Amino acid sequence: MFKKIRFSSSLAALFLFALPWLDIQCSEKSMATQSGFQVIYGGGSASEEMKALGDDTKAKSASKSPDSMCFSPLIGLALVAVVAAVIFSYLALIRGSEAADKYSSFLPAVALGLILLQLMIGFPAKKKIIESMSEGASKTQKSQSPDDPFSGLGESMATAMMMNIRVKTAPAFYLELLALGIPTLLLANSLIDKHKKNGEQDAPSNGG
Repeated sequence: MFKKIRFSSSLAALFLFALPWLDIQCSEKSMATQSGFQVIYGGGSASEEMKALGDDTKAKSASKSPDSMCFSPLIGLALVAVVAAVIFSYLALIRGSEAADKYSSFLPAVALGLILLQLMIGFPAKKKIIESMSEGASKTQKSQSPDDPFSGLGESMATAMMMNIRVKTAPAFYLELLALGIPTLLLANSLIDKHKKNGEQDAPSNGG
């Protein structure tokens, strides 16, 4: 039963990489989304709101540029761990390999730790967007004449927009944590049981 649970959870975690993890917003208006795969290479997809407004040019160009919103090596490593977990959990389920069962137990925990670490550090999309807006405002200011009364307007507007940028985690991201959390809890439970059994075995000898 545990082998089936680990395989199902790992397979679900791999599938969830294709769903939107992040919602990039400006002034509480969704501009673009990033799936787990897109977080790795820095791509993006125009949100439904932007598509409805016909303003998805920037988001489309972002999805075509592989480094538009920065790479995320931690999520990339997490994906490798999830793929390996699917493979080993399948081998453990079909062939009953102890080594495969061992790897399928701790690989989801590794992937979960990497994703949580990225969450603590912060996803690179927001930082890259702010840097791009800041560079654009600086170029605009340099191209304007010092005597232009609107010379500082572009920078002020960019600053205001940067303050309103938010990168929020989508429901699929939390489902990813849940999918990886289930085999991680099974691993923790097995380690606790193993520790208790070792303690019970050592107790008589210590008493003697």
